[in-house]
Amino acid sequence: MIRTISWRVIIIFLIAIFCRVIQSYAGERERLFSEGNLFYQNGKHHEALKTYQKILDTGYESGAVYYNMGNCYYKLHDIGRAILYYERAKRLMPEDEDLKANLALANLAVVDKITPRPQFILFRMVRVFIHLLPRSILMWGVIGLYLCSVGSLIVWIVSRKRIFRLMGFRLGVFSGILFLIFGLSLISRLREEAKTVEGIILMDKVDVMSAPSGDGGVEVFSLHEGAKVRIDQTSGEWLKIVLADGKIGWVKWNALEII
Repeated sequence: MIRTISWRVIIIFLIAIFCRVIQSYAGERERLFSEGNLFYQNGKHHEALKTYQKILDTGYESGAVYYNMGNCYYKLHDIGRAILYYERAKRLMPEDEDLKANLALANLAVVDKITPRPQFILFRMVRVFIHLLPRSILMWGVIGLYLCSVGSLIVWIVSRKRIFRLMGFRLGVFSGILFLIFGLSLISRLREEAKTVEGIILMDKVDVMSAPSGDGGVEVFSLHEGAKVRIDQTSGEWLKIVLADGKIGWVKWNALEII
């Protein structure tokens, strides 16, 4: 009995310590965030960036931190890094209106105006549907539909009254179909995001080659600071990039940074 109690005391003590450490880290991040905001408000953008970076160095990702870092770089006229951090913030808070406006404003300063290649209307409709809802809402919706379909199935099986069995069956079929549709949409979206690696050009100008230079590549076009590219494959210090308009070429790693 005494041994059991002692183990319980130890477990409770360890849980308390763990919670205290987590609380301490959260409090430190909030302090750094407030300190960075104060630097930014006072026009000390370099100091603000260093403070925000300390938050990221703890392994914590935050759309608000990335967004504020993008604002700092924009104020410092570093368009490439401003777009880079806005794009990172966009992946964590895609529906933020201020972020959308600032990203659009920063993109106005990009030299390269890349027009996306037109898609077949059916593919475009599917893509619009897949990205119709924010990912977090889509995930919770899929979970809710799954629970609803399972619950309805249980009602259909165990209920003795015909009306409840009928309601359970109809609701189960309806929620099951929606679960299947939105579940496949979520899987497609997660697979797309996992496969898509994008980067932002950070050099003032970079020559894009037809192949890695060691393979006798020639310059095919140029890109400028702030251009967004998709990374298709790597070869040593070279990256094969694809633009939204379908152009393909090779650049060195140091020409860009991954979003």
